[in-house]
Amino acid sequence: MRSSGVGRWSGPLSERKRRGCPDQRECRRQPPCAPVWQAALAGLVRVLSCAGFLLVAGALAAAPPARLTLWQGFKFSEVPMLRRNVDEFVAEYRQRTGREVVIEIGQVPFSDMVKRLKSAALARQMPDMAIIDANSMVQLAFGGVALPLDTLPNFPAASIDELRARYVPGAFDTNVITFKGERHLYGLPAQTTTLALFWNKGMFRAKAKELREAGLDPERAPRDWDEVVRYGKVLTEPSKNLYGFGMNNSFWFSMPFYNQYGVEIVRRNEAGLLEAAFRGPRAEAAVNRRVGLYREHGIEGGAWREGALDPDQGFLNQRYAMILVGPWQIENFRSSGLDFGVALVPRVPLAEAKALGLVPPDADENSTAVHALSASNIGGQNIMVSTSSKHPDIALEFALHFTSEKVQRAWAEELGQIPILLAAQQNLKLDKFPEVPVFIEQINLAKPLPALPYGGVLETEIVNPEMNLVLQGRQTAAQALERICAQIERRVLKPVNDAEMAARAEIRAKTPSGN
Repeated sequence: MRSSGVGRWSGPLSERKRRGCPDQRECRRQPPCAPVWQAALAGLVRVLSCAGFLLVAGALAAAPPARLTLWQGFKFSEVPMLRRNVDEFVAEYRQRTGREVVIEIGQVPFSDMVKRLKSAALARQMPDMAIIDANSMVQLAFGGVALPLDTLPNFPAASIDELRARYVPGAFDTNVITFKGERHLYGLPAQTTTLALFWNKGMFRAKAKELREAGLDPERAPRDWDEVVRYGKVLTEPSKNLYGFGMNNSFWFSMPFYNQYGVEIVRRNEAGLLEAAFRGPRAEAAVNRRVGLYREHGIEGGAWREGALDPDQGFLNQRYAMILVGPWQIENFRSSGLDFGVALVPRVPLAEAKALGLVPPDADENSTAVHALSASNIGGQNIMVSTSSKHPDIALEFALHFTSEKVQRAWAEELGQIPILLAAQQNLKLDKFPEVPVFIEQINLAKPLPALPYGGVLETEIVNPEMNLVLQGRQTAAQALERICAQIERRVLKPVNDAEMAARAEIRAKTPSGN
């Protein structure tokens, strides 16, 4: 289909003259004193310019549509919004450039996306774009599947960091990966999520008298982990199988503790290679704080055990008064008639934070540094462009459209999503989603997992089993952390560093001597 802006120039010569194309009469419009050659030259320039425009316009009109494929694993309730976004982009792109674009949307199960992309890469049948688990981006970058966006000529900023300033920092950072000594941006955040504290208002009210006697307000959630313990001791009744807190042992669900305590999982040494850093006083304090909810204070109901009542179901059944979970459970809890609230993840207590050097010595409860201690974790999805795309520039433009303020506002106000663009977080109409403002505040304090391949190995085979032993009392936090670091070095970092060294050697071999 031709756009009206192109087709209007394809009529007969008389029509083109009527619309302003030059003809011989142009010469007669020159002042009488102008030389004949000057008028003729000016007319020729105008004729050639018009002809050039006609050639370009005709080429655009005759060019076949740019066809792109997009794989996504959104919930079915979200797909209509995505289709609307695609239609809007196609129309806007046509109006702006005169070119037709067709984006075909493929539905791939979220849990199968990475496996399907790897298979498609081997078969050389990758989609142009894919929306993937944010924590899987690094393995697709290392595998040569994801294209570094900052290498494209239409990258919309002078640097990666300049573009980062527009987005939720933690969500954006899941796309920034250093590989072969180079730091690149391999995608943009498409959706983001995090954990917050859900608390059962009914269970708090049932213990209102006891909570007030303990100097606690039954109308609000705890603000730090010492308060969680104090509330939890009042709310816990083991004889009735009621507990103040339910906890997941997953590494990802535990990241709020490590982020709050300023714990590094890995770091780069002076040689630029990765080394394990998951040890030391802060790491031990984070582990002990988490484990102590169960072993020392007895307010956690054993939800971390294999086969136990998990935190989400225990909260729904009103067995656990507080849990850490994300916005994906809001509709489930609401539809069950549960009376609940959402608050920031409880932070490190101020005195402990000062002792560990997490805040300045003169910080108080209202300082920005103390507020930032309510750090959580990052999940969600990123949109990437594949290295085999024939139209990477258009794919990047669609990614920018999807993360634009207009689109992100619509996803927030109509579907209750957390906007990943900071500008879209302002002045939202969220009457239908009263919990979302808390998650918006929480996401801006969140930090991602370390950008490492073999993320599944790190969680399920290294960290979780060792922490399970600590929760059982079979080893100390310090012992577990040393064992974890040793396994990270051997099973995760060694192959990454070996590949890095090989890449450096290859670059040196290609570099002429003396350069």
